[in-house]
Amino acid sequence: MSVAECFLDLCFLVDSSGSINYKDATNWDTALQFVTNVTNSFTIGPSDGQVQVAFVLFSTTANVSWGLTRYPEKRSLIDAIRRVRYVGDETNLNDALRLTWSEVFASGRGVRSGSVKAAVILTDGEDNVPEIGTPLTLRNADMCKNAGIRLMAVGVSNMIDRNRLMQIVTRPSDSNFYEVPNFSSLQRIVLDLTPRICVTPPPPTISKLSY
Repeated sequence: MSVAECFLDLCFLVDSSGSINYKDATNWDTALQFVTNVTNSFTIGPSDGQVQVAFVLFSTTANVSWGLTRYPEKRSLIDAIRRVRYVGDETNLNDALRLTWSEVFASGRGVRSGSVKAAVILTDGEDNVPEIGTPLTLRNADMCKNAGIRLMAVGVSNMIDRNRLMQIVTRPSDSNFYEVPNFSSLQRIVLDLTPRICVTPPPPTISKLSY
């Protein structure tokens, strides 16, 4: 499958906390394969009608593994995804979202004028840094949305706080939130999820950030 003429700047925010590898040592490889499968659906490159991909890894801390322009062709991008190492520990989605709007999609970081801007969050648990239910996560989600970045989430396992993720995603709906019972089920949603990423979201509603 390929998605033709998708002018997209895309960031994956991937949960590498302890719970994502708790029961089955293959879960991390399966999570990376999911990212690979979605990426493989696009034409990768810097030109109009092509897709640039960044990657933010988060556990107790978050970091930008690479930005939008680091890998301008598919082979090196897929190799980089497969080499991402599992970390463990806690779930700092707050910082991952902060890095998304402040670094990945910041001016001068390769974001292209007129592109669809989207971030796909892959997580299997509840964000808990600096504490469970921190308002900072929602604040940074709003910063992303107010910057025109569409937030989508894929929740894996029965540990997911659905209400929390629905607060985080753009305009809560089935097109922005996907819930699967386990990692082996991730492949089932690739065909449905991938073309939806390219859809231009409505203009953001400016939030007051009053958490």
